[in-house]
Amino acid sequence: MAARGSARNTRLNKKPKKTKLRGNVSHGHGRIGKHRKHPGGRGNAGGLHHHRTLFDKYHPGYFGKVGQREFHKLKNRRWCPSVNLDRLWSLLSQRTQAKY
Repeated sequence: MAARGSARNTRLNKKPKKTKLRGNVSHGHGRIGKHRKHPGGRGNAGGLHHHRTLFDKYHPGYFGKVGQREFHKLKNRRWCPSVNLDRLWSLLSQRTQAKY
């Protein structure tokens, strides 16, 4: 026989929460506030308004701009792939090599 308080004994007597809450009108969500879909807004909504304190506390610097914009930024200015001269001929096809 299993020891008292073992996983088997407690599992047999365990009821689902919905069964326990039968007869309780608001099922643990409160009468006044109610269990509604997204009371604070979805996702990061309200970061500048009703959730401002949390954003400032846990994500400082989340809003705003930093630095100076560069209007016509050419990203490949320094791109210059190198090729070893001893392998230069191997890049050409046999036909082109024979030509030269």
